[in-house]
Amino acid sequence: MNRQQKLFIETLRWSGRRYHLTAFHRERMLRTSPELRLPPGDMECWLPPVPDDLQDLTVKCRITYDTEIRTIEFEPYSPRCVRSLQMVCDDSIDYHLKYADRSCLDSLRSRRGQADEIIIVKNGLVTDTSYSSLLFKAGDRLYTPSTPLLRGVMVASLLSAGALVRADLTPDDILPGNSLGITHALLVNAMMPPGTISPVDIRNIYPPACQ
Repeated sequence: MNRQQKLFIETLRWSGRRYHLTAFHRERMLRTSPELRLPPGDMECWLPPVPDDLQDLTVKCRITYDTEIRTIEFEPYSPRCVRSLQMVCDDSIDYHLKYADRSCLDSLRSRRGQADEIIIVKNGLVTDTSYSSLLFKAGDRLYTPSTPLLRGVMVASLLSAGALVRADLTPDDILPGNSLGITHALLVNAMMPPGTISPVDIRNIYPPACQ
Protein backbone atom coordinates (compact mmCIF):
# COMPACT_ATOMS: atom_id res chain seq x y z
CA MET A 1 0.00 0.00 0.00
CA ASN A 2 1.26 3.52 -0.74
CA ARG A 3 0.07 7.12 -0.60
CA GLN A 4 -1.86 6.59 -3.85
CA GLN A 5 -3.98 3.90 -2.20
CA LYS A 6 -7.27 4.73 -0.54
CA LEU A 7 -7.32 6.47 2.81
CA PHE A 8 -9.31 5.13 5.73
CA ILE A 9 -10.83 6.84 8.75
CA GLU A 10 -11.46 5.80 12.33
CA THR A 11 -13.64 7.95 14.56
CA LEU A 12 -13.29 7.71 18.34
CA ARG A 13 -15.56 9.21 20.98
CA TRP A 14 -14.12 11.25 23.81
CA SER A 15 -16.60 11.87 26.63
CA GLY A 16 -16.42 11.87 30.39
CA ARG A 17 -12.77 12.90 29.91
CA ARG A 18 -11.80 9.58 28.32
CA TYR A 19 -11.85 7.64 25.04
CA HIS A 20 -14.29 4.79 24.50
CA LEU A 21 -14.07 1.40 22.74
CA THR A 22 -10.38 1.83 21.95
CA ALA A 23 -9.69 -1.92 21.78
CA PHE A 24 -12.40 -2.33 19.14
CA HIS A 25 -11.08 0.63 17.16
CA ARG A 26 -7.54 -0.69 17.27
CA GLU A 27 -8.65 -4.12 16.07
CA ARG A 28 -10.59 -2.64 13.14
CA MET A 29 -7.70 -0.41 12.07
CA LEU A 30 -5.28 -3.35 12.01
CA ARG A 31 -7.81 -5.50 10.15
CA THR A 32 -8.40 -2.71 7.62
CA SER A 33 -4.72 -2.02 6.97
CA PRO A 34 -2.57 -5.05 7.91
CA GLU A 35 0.60 -3.10 7.08
CA LEU A 36 -0.26 -0.41 9.62
CA ARG A 37 2.12 -0.35 12.56
CA LEU A 38 0.54 0.99 15.74
CA PRO A 39 2.38 1.51 19.01
CA PRO A 40 1.79 -1.32 21.49
CA GLY A 41 -0.82 -0.99 24.19
CA ASP A 42 -4.04 0.95 24.40
CA MET A 43 -4.62 3.76 21.93
CA GLU A 44 -5.05 6.23 24.79
CA CYS A 45 -1.34 5.81 25.49
CA TRP A 46 -0.28 7.33 22.16
CA LEU A 47 -3.15 9.51 20.96
CA PRO A 48 -2.38 13.23 21.31
CA PRO A 49 -4.13 15.07 24.14
CA VAL A 50 -7.59 16.41 23.47
CA PRO A 51 -7.36 20.24 23.33
CA ASP A 52 -7.93 21.84 26.72
CA ASP A 53 -11.05 23.72 25.61
CA LEU A 54 -12.68 20.43 24.52
CA GLN A 55 -11.77 18.22 27.48
CA ASP A 56 -15.20 18.40 29.13
CA LEU A 57 -17.21 17.99 25.92
CA THR A 58 -18.19 15.06 23.74
CA VAL A 59 -15.50 15.13 21.06
CA LYS A 60 -15.02 13.36 17.73
CA CYS A 61 -11.41 12.24 17.27
CA ARG A 62 -10.97 11.54 13.55
CA ILE A 63 -7.93 9.50 12.51
CA THR A 64 -7.01 9.33 8.83
CA TYR A 65 -4.60 6.57 7.84
CA ASP A 66 -3.33 4.15 5.21
CA THR A 67 -0.11 2.30 6.08
CA GLU A 68 0.62 5.17 8.49
CA ILE A 69 -1.34 7.59 10.63
CA ARG A 70 -1.76 10.66 8.41
CA THR A 71 -3.87 13.06 10.48
CA ILE A 72 -5.60 13.19 13.86
CA GLU A 73 -8.26 15.87 14.27
CA PHE A 74 -10.61 16.86 17.10
CA GLU A 75 -13.98 18.58 16.96
CA PRO A 76 -16.99 18.95 19.28
CA TYR A 77 -19.75 16.49 18.50
CA SER A 78 -23.52 16.91 18.45
CA PRO A 79 -25.68 14.09 17.06
CA ARG A 80 -28.09 14.86 14.23
CA CYS A 81 -31.81 14.44 14.85
CA VAL A 82 -33.37 11.52 12.93
CA ARG A 83 -37.14 11.02 13.05
CA SER A 84 -37.76 9.21 9.75
CA LEU A 85 -35.96 6.72 7.53
CA GLN A 86 -36.28 5.94 3.82
CA MET A 87 -35.14 2.52 2.62
CA VAL A 88 -33.07 2.62 -0.59
CA CYS A 89 -31.73 -0.34 -2.58
CA ASP A 90 -28.22 -0.83 -3.94
CA ASP A 91 -26.95 -4.35 -4.58
CA SER A 92 -23.47 -3.23 -5.68
CA ILE A 93 -22.42 -0.87 -2.89
CA ASP A 94 -19.24 -1.87 -1.04
CA TYR A 95 -18.26 -0.12 2.18
CA HIS A 96 -16.87 -3.08 4.13
CA LEU A 97 -13.85 -0.90 5.03
CA LYS A 98 -14.22 2.55 6.56
CA TYR A 99 -12.98 4.57 3.59
CA ALA A 100 -12.39 8.30 3.90
CA ASP A 101 -14.16 8.61 0.54
CA ARG A 102 -17.86 8.39 1.40
CA SER A 103 -19.19 9.41 -2.01
CA CYS A 104 -21.06 6.11 -2.54
CA LEU A 105 -22.92 6.63 0.76
CA ASP A 106 -23.57 10.31 0.13
CA SER A 107 -25.03 9.47 -3.28
CA LEU A 108 -27.48 7.03 -1.71
CA ARG A 109 -28.39 9.51 1.03
CA SER A 110 -29.39 12.02 -1.64
CA ARG A 111 -32.29 9.65 -2.40
CA ARG A 112 -33.86 10.02 1.04
CA GLY A 113 -36.68 12.28 -0.20
CA GLN A 114 -38.49 13.87 2.74
CA ALA A 115 -36.95 11.48 5.29
CA ASP A 116 -34.09 12.48 7.57
CA GLU A 117 -31.88 9.50 6.76
CA ILE A 118 -31.73 6.28 4.73
CA ILE A 119 -31.63 2.57 5.41
CA ILE A 120 -29.55 0.76 2.78
CA VAL A 121 -31.00 -2.51 1.47
CA LYS A 122 -28.52 -4.78 -0.32
CA ASN A 123 -29.51 -8.06 -1.98
CA GLY A 124 -32.89 -7.88 -0.28
CA LEU A 125 -31.49 -7.48 3.26
CA VAL A 126 -31.31 -4.51 5.62
CA THR A 127 -27.77 -3.26 6.31
CA ASP A 128 -26.90 0.20 7.74
CA THR A 129 -27.79 3.85 7.43
CA SER A 130 -25.39 6.17 5.61
CA TYR A 131 -23.49 6.84 8.84
CA SER A 132 -24.53 4.36 11.52
CA SER A 133 -25.27 0.79 12.41
CA LEU A 134 -28.84 -0.25 13.12
CA LEU A 135 -30.58 -1.97 16.01
CA PHE A 136 -34.26 -2.94 16.05
CA LYS A 137 -36.28 -3.16 19.24
CA ALA A 138 -38.85 -5.92 19.73
CA GLY A 139 -39.98 -5.90 23.35
CA ASP A 140 -36.91 -6.69 25.46
CA ARG A 141 -34.98 -8.02 22.46
CA LEU A 142 -32.63 -6.03 20.22
CA TYR A 143 -31.93 -7.30 16.72
CA THR A 144 -29.09 -6.16 14.49
CA PRO A 145 -28.67 -6.99 10.80
CA SER A 146 -26.41 -9.96 10.17
CA THR A 147 -25.30 -8.38 6.88
CA PRO A 148 -24.06 -4.86 7.71
CA LEU A 149 -22.13 -2.86 5.15
CA LEU A 150 -19.51 -2.09 7.80
CA ARG A 151 -18.71 -3.96 11.00
CA GLY A 152 -19.40 -1.20 13.52
CA VAL A 153 -17.42 -0.99 16.75
CA MET A 154 -20.48 -0.13 18.85
CA VAL A 155 -22.33 -3.19 17.54
CA ALA A 156 -19.20 -5.31 18.09
CA SER A 157 -19.09 -4.14 21.71
CA LEU A 158 -22.79 -4.88 22.26
CA LEU A 159 -22.50 -8.29 20.63
CA SER A 160 -19.55 -9.16 22.87
CA ALA A 161 -21.72 -8.27 25.87
CA GLY A 162 -24.52 -10.54 24.63
CA ALA A 163 -26.91 -7.61 24.27
CA LEU A 164 -27.91 -8.19 20.63
CA VAL A 165 -29.32 -10.89 18.37
CA ARG A 166 -28.05 -11.07 14.78
CA ALA A 167 -30.74 -11.68 12.16
CA ASP A 168 -31.24 -11.60 8.41
CA LEU A 169 -33.73 -8.75 8.20
CA THR A 170 -35.76 -7.97 5.10
CA PRO A 171 -37.61 -4.69 4.52
CA ASP A 172 -40.88 -6.33 5.58
CA ASP A 173 -39.30 -7.30 8.92
CA ILE A 174 -38.87 -3.66 9.94
CA LEU A 175 -42.21 -2.27 8.72
CA PRO A 176 -45.53 -2.15 10.62
CA GLY A 177 -47.18 -5.54 10.97
CA ASN A 178 -43.87 -7.44 10.92
CA SER A 179 -43.75 -10.96 12.38
CA LEU A 180 -40.83 -10.24 14.74
CA GLY A 181 -42.66 -7.67 16.84
CA ILE A 182 -40.18 -4.92 15.92
CA THR A 183 -41.47 -1.48 16.91
CA HIS A 184 -38.48 0.89 16.74
CA ALA A 185 -35.17 1.40 14.99
CA LEU A 186 -32.12 2.66 16.88
CA LEU A 187 -29.15 4.33 15.18
CA VAL A 188 -25.81 3.65 16.87
CA ASN A 189 -22.14 4.13 16.09
CA ALA A 190 -18.92 4.91 17.93
CA MET A 191 -20.17 8.43 18.62
CA MET A 192 -23.73 7.37 19.48
CA PRO A 193 -24.21 4.68 22.12
CA PRO A 194 -27.78 3.40 22.47
CA GLY A 195 -29.98 6.15 23.90
CA THR A 196 -28.00 9.04 22.40
CA ILE A 197 -30.84 9.89 20.02
CA SER A 198 -34.49 8.89 20.24
CA PRO A 199 -35.56 5.63 18.58
CA VAL A 200 -37.40 5.91 15.27
CA ASP A 201 -40.92 4.48 15.31
CA ILE A 202 -41.20 1.99 12.44
CA ARG A 203 -44.31 3.86 11.28
CA ASN A 204 -41.78 6.46 10.15
CA ILE A 205 -39.77 3.96 8.07
CA TYR A 206 -40.70 4.11 4.41
CA PRO A 207 -40.43 1.06 2.11
CA PRO A 208 -38.00 1.04 -0.81
CA ALA A 209 -39.10 1.55 -4.39
CA CYS A 210 -37.43 -1.79 -5.21
CA GLN A 211 -39.76 -3.75 -2.94
